[in-house]
Amino acid sequence: MSDERKKGLRCDICTGCGRCPGTIRAVSQSGQEKRLQVVTDSVPGRDFLEKGQAGSGMFIAADIGTTTIAMELCDERGRRVDSFVSLNPQAAYGADVISRIQAAGESKKALAMQRMARQTLARGIRQFQKKVPEQEQLFMVIAANTTMSYLLMGWDTGELGRAPFFSSHLKGESFLLEGIPCYLLPGLSAFVGGDIAAGIYACGMTCKKGLTLLIDLGTNGEMALGNCDRVLACATAAGPAFEGGANRGIFGADMVSLTARLLREGILDETGLLTDPYFEAGIRIGDVCVTQQSIRAIQLAKGAIAAGIEILMKAYPATADAIGQVVLAGGFGYYLKPEDAAGIGLLPGKLASKALAGGNTALAGARLAGVRLLQAQKGRDEAWERLKKDIFPSGCSVEIKNLAREPDFEALYLEAMNLG
Repeated sequence: MSDERKKGLRCDICTGCGRCPGTIRAVSQSGQEKRLQVVTDSVPGRDFLEKGQAGSGMFIAADIGTTTIAMELCDERGRRVDSFVSLNPQAAYGADVISRIQAAGESKKALAMQRMARQTLARGIRQFQKKVPEQEQLFMVIAANTTMSYLLMGWDTGELGRAPFFSSHLKGESFLLEGIPCYLLPGLSAFVGGDIAAGIYACGMTCKKGLTLLIDLGTNGEMALGNCDRVLACATAAGPAFEGGANRGIFGADMVSLTARLLREGILDETGLLTDPYFEAGIRIGDVCVTQQSIRAIQLAKGAIAAGIEILMKAYPATADAIGQVVLAGGFGYYLKPEDAAGIGLLPGKLASKALAGGNTALAGARLAGVRLLQAQKGRDEAWERLKKDIFPSGCSVEIKNLAREPDFEALYLEAMNLG
């Protein structure tokens, strides 16, 4: 991988770590390009650490995503010591959570997916244990979307796949794996899980008065808008378009930029149609052939996200001017050019200049939680109970919007499928 990185290529499995070469750019209000700040880079240095309250030892932070499982061995200040990344082997049962919920209806498949997740985590644990003194007791903090949490714990996923899409297991759990204590972060709803709760925690949304919009674009698209008083969140099925599924061999963020370029040059119209002579065969740009089918996949995904953002803003209510920052989570957020996202209508234009790369916000939230637990050398179970309450402090209301039940969603979605 080191040779590939010297050539400027990105990893096949992107977790938003930011270590690949290349510049992350945004356009400021003055029109000048600037490097995007990675907002969660400062998480380990928050006030409680700056005051010298760090514990001692190491811990593991993990993010179980639908597509990727990422783990980090961290020191007492949350700094990465080692990392382990794997494609989620559960993909053999479907690329999205709906497919896996359906597959888990068969007990043998549910057990197989649980075993796959735990075996992958165990591989990471064994790798990390080689770097930890024998006398030192590791523990692990896990962020995961709700379906991945259910599959990991062996819970019946049936309630996640049928109306009213209720979840009985959102409070966070602790268990043992490979002999080490594991803490699974609490979730918010059937489709807004512990990964988004961790992201909200990591970017400090509930610690300040200013409004933050968190957008996590993966196989599932989750968004949260809020501050210390109130948080609204929702989820929508983005599909694989933002993770390279719209066009094999190209990253989703790059596909957004190519789409914006074709739109600017008049080769693509606002309805998403390629002009002749490209309509049938597509158009080749470098090594990538952009087809009508791949454009349509981007339109479907971006339409759902744009409509979700608009519903959150209307429900809050909040204008684009009132939102102080937009945190783009994950590998997609690292390489997305906000001006291109605005160019195709994925982001409202006024939000492009406020975009920050969030990195893997789920992993950053797990890392922050791990630091807090490490401080509690004694009474860690009690500290875990306190931590779960601290993620959403008292006085901060949390509401989940079910987009399928929103009367305006269908109309907004169809309108948002247009480009520009």
